[in-house]
Amino acid sequence: MTHWLPIADPSDISACRRLARQLAHSAGFSRDRTEEIVIVVSEAATNALRYARRGRCLLQIMPGLRGPRLAMIVHDQGPGIVSIERMMEDGASSVASAGLGLGAMRRLADRFDIFSDLDEGTTVACEFVTSRLAAGDKVEIAGLLVTHPNEQRCGDGWGLAPARGGQDLSGPSDVILCDGLGHGAKAADATTELLKSFFRGRGRDVVQTLTDASSDIAGTRGAVAACLSLDGAGRSVNFASVGNISTLRARIQDTKRFATRDGRLGGLDAKPFHEQVALEPGDIVIMHTDGIRTLRDLQAKPALLMRSALLIAGKLMAENFRGRDDAGIVVCRIAREN
Repeated sequence: MTHWLPIADPSDISACRRLARQLAHSAGFSRDRTEEIVIVVSEAATNALRYARRGRCLLQIMPGLRGPRLAMIVHDQGPGIVSIERMMEDGASSVASAGLGLGAMRRLADRFDIFSDLDEGTTVACEFVTSRLAAGDKVEIAGLLVTHPNEQRCGDGWGLAPARGGQDLSGPSDVILCDGLGHGAKAADATTELLKSFFRGRGRDVVQTLTDASSDIAGTRGAVAACLSLDGAGRSVNFASVGNISTLRARIQDTKRFATRDGRLGGLDAKPFHEQVALEPGDIVIMHTDGIRTLRDLQAKPALLMRSALLIAGKLMAENFRGRDDAGIVVCRIAREN
């Protein structure tokens, strides 16, 4: 599901529960695990309605190196949470209710994160995985898509695969974000073909990946894309891009924007721009399509940059979605050194 679900009425919570159950079933979660996922989604949506009176929920399947992942984002612009640690206690509530509390949600999710600010509201991010998470992974990757409000299929897409055709799931990773030109079915068709090319060509460098993809989607309306190859230690990234996918590296001290080259894949003489960039522990690499407003001054938001990849993606999507095109964002978070 790549549309925001509104949370403005108790019936909206039921809609979130139904979609969560449907997605969990399609991803292969067990019946018991599915019901745990539904509990978390229901509690997060209920909290948004109770404390902020309205909010939004995004539920979708994300690709993963070890299998599909179910992502949940619940965002509101309410008064924020004064004491998150107290609210982590089971049953804690600032109103008369029997809520499970954030602590129970944290235990039931494979990854749980929350950002709350008195001026910006609250964003809750939960990830549920079909295969066990690896504790030693150096790079955490999450991505979200939102479809044009008047369309059923999303023209943006993203993919993730082990780099250089290998099977080492803790090693280098290739990531692609693409945007079929325009929106609607034909844009989605172009993106579908581009992603097929990406997965067929595992093992190619990022420039060759996009060059070959341009030939592979020549029969479509075309697309723009950016491709990253992250080394397993998260110390460097190889980057290639054609068209207006925005890519940046954010850290608390500064933000670096990656250059790109005008053009489109599927046309004549698509020549990707290429760059290799050094990374440091704690760096955040973000790619987003033009359905999201240009991200500025991220270095001035240290509290956000300390959060998980999924929460960063969810909060940026919620606050910067233009609402007149498809939107896609991918966040790669390099682990901090202990």
